[in-house]
Amino acid sequence: MEAAMHRHASGVGTGLDQADVADLLTLARLLSAPIMLWLVSNRSLDAAVLVVVVAWWTDFLDGRLARRAHRETRLKDWDLRADAWLASAAGLGMGLAGYFSWWVAVPLAAVVLVMSVLVSNPAAVMVGVAAQYGMFIMALYLWADLWWLVVLHVIVFLLAGWRRFWDVVWRAFWAGLAGLLTGRRRHRRLVLDDWAE
Repeated sequence: MEAAMHRHASGVGTGLDQADVADLLTLARLLSAPIMLWLVSNRSLDAAVLVVVVAWWTDFLDGRLARRAHRETRLKDWDLRADAWLASAAGLGMGLAGYFSWWVAVPLAAVVLVMSVLVSNPAAVMVGVAAQYGMFIMALYLWADLWWLVVLHVIVFLLAGWRRFWDVVWRAFWAGLAGLLTGRRRHRRLVLDDWAE
């Protein structure tokens, strides 16, 4: 397994390196969005809990692997978008299933989806993602037996990634918010590390 995770010095390898594995994890999170939409819109919230927990683990692990890789990942620009798409799938599903009024959940999800594609500002996307996950956690608390598993994982990931949260995510959010308020646009990608500098 160790040999499959590293390329030879020539750059040609027999398997996947850490950046490739990080890309596969990001892709898995992107592909989990339609599953999340289907589960939530069909009122299978306990199954949706399991999908979101696995997706959050892929986010946690792909970031760690990507930072340890000796090259940039191919899907680096898609990491925050994958988060936005997963949260928006939950938001759309909640609106379609009637957990929240569709006229609140569906437009919010649509705006976040559009912003994740058209806007390279992380603050705008992060606010929408946080709002949708807040609604999702509220729906889980009210209607799912496994609601506590999501809350537990929020705590675990905050504790395990506190330094990165404080040094990168928090700074990227405030830099993005400042850009929104001043009207200044950075010609940067939707990558938190780019905005936290």
